[in-house]
Amino acid sequence: MSDTAVADPAAPAIQLPAVQAPPVSSAPPPSGAAVIQNEQGKANSLLNTIADKLDRLVTLTVVTAIADIDVVQDDPNQVGFSCRPKAGTTIEAFQTQVNLVTGDIENLISRDFATNTAYHSLTEFHLAQVTKSSDIVSTNLKAIRDLAVQISGRTS
Repeated sequence: MSDTAVADPAAPAIQLPAVQAPPVSSAPPPSGAAVIQNEQGKANSLLNTIADKLDRLVTLTVVTAIADIDVVQDDPNQVGFSCRPKAGTTIEAFQTQVNLVTGDIENLISRDFATNTAYHSLTEFHLAQVTKSSDIVSTNLKAIRDLAVQISGRTS
Protein backbone atom coordinates (compact mmCIF):
# COMPACT_ATOMS: atom_id res chain seq x y z
CA MET A 1 0.00 0.00 0.00
CA SER A 2 1.31 3.43 -0.92
CA ASP A 3 0.68 6.63 0.97
CA THR A 4 1.37 8.83 -2.05
CA ALA A 5 -1.62 10.75 -3.40
CA VAL A 6 -2.05 11.21 -7.10
CA ALA A 7 -4.08 14.11 -8.50
CA ASP A 8 -6.88 13.18 -10.86
CA PRO A 9 -6.45 15.35 -13.98
CA ALA A 10 -10.21 15.10 -14.71
CA ALA A 11 -11.22 16.54 -11.32
CA PRO A 12 -12.29 20.20 -11.28
CA ALA A 13 -9.74 22.67 -9.93
CA ILE A 14 -10.50 24.11 -6.48
CA GLN A 15 -10.27 27.88 -6.28
CA LEU A 16 -8.95 29.17 -2.96
CA PRO A 17 -9.60 32.79 -2.02
CA ALA A 18 -6.67 35.04 -2.58
CA VAL A 19 -4.80 35.96 0.58
CA GLN A 20 -4.36 39.68 0.85
CA ALA A 21 -1.67 41.39 2.81
CA PRO A 22 -2.95 43.82 5.45
CA PRO A 23 -3.38 47.30 4.05
CA VAL A 24 -0.36 49.48 4.47
CA SER A 25 -1.20 52.81 6.06
CA SER A 26 -0.06 55.66 3.93
CA ALA A 27 -0.40 58.07 6.85
CA PRO A 28 2.64 58.49 9.04
CA PRO A 29 2.27 57.52 12.69
CA PRO A 30 1.10 60.38 14.90
CA SER A 31 3.85 62.66 16.08
CA GLY A 32 4.82 62.87 19.71
CA ALA A 33 3.17 66.29 19.89
CA ALA A 34 -0.10 64.88 18.51
CA VAL A 35 -0.08 62.06 21.06
CA ILE A 36 0.60 64.52 23.89
CA GLN A 37 -2.16 66.82 22.64
CA ASN A 38 -4.60 63.89 22.51
CA GLU A 39 -3.65 62.84 26.06
CA GLN A 40 -4.03 66.43 27.25
CA GLY A 41 -7.47 66.54 25.64
CA LYS A 42 -8.47 63.36 27.49
CA ALA A 43 -7.09 64.73 30.77
CA ASN A 44 -8.95 68.02 30.30
CA SER A 45 -12.16 66.15 29.55
CA LEU A 46 -11.73 64.09 32.72
CA LEU A 47 -10.97 67.19 34.79
CA ASN A 48 -14.04 68.96 33.37
CA THR A 49 -16.20 65.97 34.28
CA ILE A 50 -14.78 65.90 37.81
CA ALA A 51 -15.24 69.67 38.19
CA ASP A 52 -18.86 69.37 37.06
CA LYS A 53 -19.53 66.59 39.58
CA LEU A 54 -17.75 68.50 42.38
CA ASP A 55 -19.78 71.60 41.56
CA ARG A 56 -22.93 69.56 42.11
CA LEU A 57 -21.51 68.12 45.32
CA VAL A 58 -20.89 71.51 46.89
CA THR A 59 -24.52 72.59 46.56
CA LEU A 60 -27.03 71.26 49.05
CA THR A 61 -30.58 71.67 47.75
CA VAL A 62 -33.69 71.15 49.88
CA VAL A 63 -37.12 71.52 48.29
CA THR A 64 -40.52 71.40 49.96
CA ALA A 65 -43.34 71.57 47.42
CA ILE A 66 -47.11 71.39 47.51
CA ALA A 67 -48.90 70.27 44.35
CA ASP A 68 -51.26 67.70 42.98
CA ILE A 69 -48.99 64.84 42.00
CA ASP A 70 -48.93 61.69 39.93
CA VAL A 71 -47.17 58.73 41.49
CA VAL A 72 -45.37 56.76 38.79
CA GLN A 73 -43.76 53.35 39.24
CA ASP A 74 -40.42 53.62 37.45
CA ASP A 75 -39.97 49.91 36.72
CA PRO A 76 -42.77 47.38 37.29
CA ASN A 77 -40.16 44.75 38.19
CA GLN A 78 -38.57 46.92 40.89
CA VAL A 79 -39.75 48.50 44.10
CA GLY A 80 -39.71 52.25 43.74
CA PHE A 81 -41.63 55.15 42.35
CA SER A 82 -41.36 58.80 41.41
CA CYS A 83 -43.67 61.67 42.25
CA ARG A 84 -44.27 64.24 39.56
CA PRO A 85 -46.54 67.27 39.59
CA LYS A 86 -49.67 66.71 37.54
CA ALA A 87 -49.64 68.60 34.27
CA GLY A 88 -51.08 72.09 34.60
CA THR A 89 -51.13 72.02 38.39
CA THR A 90 -50.00 74.94 40.51
CA ILE A 91 -46.89 74.25 42.54
CA GLU A 92 -46.24 76.08 45.78
CA ALA A 93 -42.65 75.57 46.87
CA PHE A 94 -39.87 76.54 49.20
CA GLN A 95 -36.36 75.79 47.95
CA THR A 96 -33.12 76.36 49.80
CA GLN A 97 -29.70 76.00 48.21
CA VAL A 98 -26.57 76.08 50.34
CA ASN A 99 -23.12 76.36 48.80
CA LEU A 100 -21.09 74.17 51.14
CA VAL A 101 -17.81 75.82 50.18
CA THR A 102 -18.70 79.49 50.40
CA GLY A 103 -21.60 79.18 52.86
CA ASP A 104 -23.90 81.16 50.58
CA ILE A 105 -27.58 80.38 51.17
CA GLU A 106 -30.32 81.06 48.65
CA ASN A 107 -34.03 80.69 49.40
CA LEU A 108 -36.73 80.67 46.75
CA ILE A 109 -40.27 80.80 48.11
CA SER A 110 -43.45 80.91 46.07
CA ARG A 111 -45.70 83.81 47.07
CA ASP A 112 -48.53 81.64 48.41
CA PHE A 113 -46.11 79.47 50.38
CA ALA A 114 -44.67 82.60 52.00
CA THR A 115 -47.99 84.30 52.81
CA ASN A 116 -50.46 81.48 53.46
CA THR A 117 -50.63 80.83 57.21
CA ALA A 118 -51.72 77.24 56.50
CA TYR A 119 -48.17 76.59 55.24
CA HIS A 120 -46.48 77.94 58.41
CA SER A 121 -45.83 74.46 59.83
CA LEU A 122 -44.41 73.37 56.45
CA THR A 123 -42.02 76.32 56.52
CA GLU A 124 -40.78 75.17 59.93
CA PHE A 125 -40.52 71.61 58.57
CA HIS A 126 -38.54 72.83 55.56
CA LEU A 127 -36.08 74.80 57.69
CA ALA A 128 -35.62 71.78 60.00
CA GLN A 129 -34.86 69.67 56.90
CA VAL A 130 -32.24 72.20 55.79
CA THR A 131 -30.55 72.01 59.19
CA LYS A 132 -30.74 68.21 59.26
CA SER A 133 -29.38 67.92 55.70
CA SER A 134 -26.54 70.30 56.47
CA ASP A 135 -25.60 68.22 59.53
CA ILE A 136 -25.65 65.03 57.46
CA VAL A 137 -23.42 66.59 54.80
CA SER A 138 -20.98 67.84 57.46
CA THR A 139 -20.81 64.37 59.01
CA ASN A 140 -20.25 62.76 55.60
CA LEU A 141 -17.52 65.24 54.67
CA LYS A 142 -15.76 64.59 57.98
CA ALA A 143 -15.97 60.83 57.33
CA ILE A 144 -14.47 61.31 53.85
CA ARG A 145 -11.69 63.48 55.31
CA ASP A 146 -10.96 60.88 58.00
CA LEU A 147 -10.85 58.13 55.36
CA ALA A 148 -8.47 60.17 53.20
CA VAL A 149 -6.21 60.77 56.21
CA GLN A 150 -6.25 57.05 57.01
CA ILE A 151 -5.43 56.08 53.43
CA SER A 152 -2.61 58.62 53.18
CA GLY A 153 -1.11 57.43 56.44
CA ARG A 154 -1.02 60.93 57.89
CA THR A 155 -1.95 61.55 61.49
CA SER A 156 -4.16 64.53 60.62
